[in-house]
Amino acid sequence: MKTSFLNLVGLIISVYLLFSFASCEKEGLNGTLVNTSITSKNDSVTYWFNQSKSNKLTLDERKGALNKAYNAVNSKLADSIRLNYFSKIAYEAERLNSYEFFKKANFKNLALAKKVNNKLESGLAHWNYGAYYSKKEKIDSAYYHFHKAYEDFKSVNNEKYTARMLYNLGYIQGKIKDYTGSEISLYEAIAIYKKLKLYEDLYECYNYLGLIYMELEEFDMAIYYQNEALNYLEKVENKKLFKEFSLNNLGLILSKQRKYKESLEYFSKALNDNNLKNKNMELYAMLMDNIAYTKFLQRDTLNIEVELNRAHDIRDSLQKFSGVVVSKRHLSEYKAFQKDTISALNYLSEAYNLAGQVDNNRDKLATLLLLSKIDQKNSNKYLKEYVHLNDSLQIADRKTRNKFTRIRFETDEYIEETEKLSEQNLLITLGAFFTILILSLAYFLRVQSNKNKELRFEKEQQKTNQEIFSLMLKQQSKMEEGRLNERHRISEDLHDGVLGKIFGTRLGLGFLNITGDEATIKKHQLYIDELQNIEKEIRTISHELKSEILSSKENFLRIIKDLIEKRSNLGQFEYEFNYDQEINWNYINDEIKIHIYRIIQEALQNIIKYAKATNVEIRIDKENDNLNLFIKDNGCGFNVQDKRKGIGLKNMKSRAEKIEGIFKVSSVIGSGTTIYITCPINENYE
Repeated sequence: MKTSFLNLVGLIISVYLLFSFASCEKEGLNGTLVNTSITSKNDSVTYWFNQSKSNKLTLDERKGALNKAYNAVNSKLADSIRLNYFSKIAYEAERLNSYEFFKKANFKNLALAKKVNNKLESGLAHWNYGAYYSKKEKIDSAYYHFHKAYEDFKSVNNEKYTARMLYNLGYIQGKIKDYTGSEISLYEAIAIYKKLKLYEDLYECYNYLGLIYMELEEFDMAIYYQNEALNYLEKVENKKLFKEFSLNNLGLILSKQRKYKESLEYFSKALNDNNLKNKNMELYAMLMDNIAYTKFLQRDTLNIEVELNRAHDIRDSLQKFSGVVVSKRHLSEYKAFQKDTISALNYLSEAYNLAGQVDNNRDKLATLLLLSKIDQKNSNKYLKEYVHLNDSLQIADRKTRNKFTRIRFETDEYIEETEKLSEQNLLITLGAFFTILILSLAYFLRVQSNKNKELRFEKEQQKTNQEIFSLMLKQQSKMEEGRLNERHRISEDLHDGVLGKIFGTRLGLGFLNITGDEATIKKHQLYIDELQNIEKEIRTISHELKSEILSSKENFLRIIKDLIEKRSNLGQFEYEFNYDQEINWNYINDEIKIHIYRIIQEALQNIIKYAKATNVEIRIDKENDNLNLFIKDNGCGFNVQDKRKGIGLKNMKSRAEKIEGIFKVSSVIGSGTTIYITCPINENYE
């Protein structure tokens, strides 16, 4: 149900990403309403602008009217009036889906706001851009403009808009799994909203915190924040469908805890509104699907297929493709449970293709994992694709988080410089010094907290990767066992069946009293001898087939050989791989094999990126109760005393320590690098 959560966030957050400031009146800096209605001097602009909003005209006619209003504003009006109009025109262009025109008008608005140093209008223009890029899924650009809007609103003490931008920033950070950063932004927004007593906004913040903790699988905290959200919702007059969303969220959380009965109660409460289907068909379909799937999880299959198909059809009619993908996955699980593997795989194939069409990688990951469980024949292929896509997404998310950090860092740096330049006396200097000292301490404590949360997240990710790798090993082991059994069967059939019949035939021929000339008797004996030779060949083949050449102990080694071969082709280097034939990998813990594989993978990656080696030697052997790994290259080498060692070496050392191993590295510049790892193999690891 993870994707249901993502859809839900999209539904709830959309109200905050719309241009809620684009009315004919705007809030002043102190919360009062400032009249910005159009004066009689600007009748032509008023006329064309009103025409662009008329539903009686066609879309093209409305766009044409808006363009005429833009030209009129751009030609003759004063800066203050133009500034107001450009903001309105940009909003209206976005409503008409005229995105290029929107960008042109909003660009004018932003440039003019900077020219007259109007921070409020500058913030609104950045807000426009942030909402636009968020809708286009350009997350880094959306974050940049929301952050710029946050700075502008904060500089003019507009607390409500400042908090709104913090919420938007937190939403985007949560979307790329920067949960710590998202939590910080949301708490800053909450502090402001509590001061302003904006209860609907407080509901939104606590609801999103609950969703974040559900993603982190900290379910008690998730339930706490959802209940806090509902408490604030009680103080809101127009509750819209917020209560139904929260009940759905609580149902999802309880379902993840396998508390299916309680989960169904919350989903059913959310459906108590008889008019929900007319108010929000997408939420209605989501609740139907959640109820049906939860019943299936507790193996109540009565009418489940009908209910799942009904939710699927509604989502399909609404063209809510992420929801359709979820429905197809749920239907595939039901079909697999009913032993209808063909239908299950058809649903998963459709889900995978649809997720690819809408570029939803999270849904593709979930679908690949389900395919690997249902399609045993191609399980390895799907698991490898899953690992590759998952690694790619992690790298992309990490890059985006780093970009966000740079945006904030550069902003903080600029603010700090400005403050230093504005210092006029010793009192201000001392005050700034102590402020920076306190902030630094708080920042240090926050960073430590962030690191701890990231470590917990990485540990969970590592555990998932280990389970996947273990599944790959077990799957390949089963395949090898099948091949070996088949060879044994053929060997026994040859030895007990074919060989026995030939032997009987030869004996029968030998006892025949053949009469004739000498040539005929010799030919008869020659055929008997030939049959004896055939017996020997069949016996030899039978013994070879029954040998242990294909023992499953080579499964892990085959994976290692495949890795080295691929990396050698990529890095264009020759390699030599030696290993101890006596090592029985079946009795070595999966965790050791996973870490050995990852260490070799990281070492080869470093050789390709930095060493520029032409020859690589890899050796695995066993000494007493220890497993030894030796990796040597003839690359450029490096200074091992350099404290700025790369993350790759640290990762290899960390992996060695996790299996109670010893990690050593030696390198001479110009002469290559040697890595040595040894670890005990007579221990059991969890």
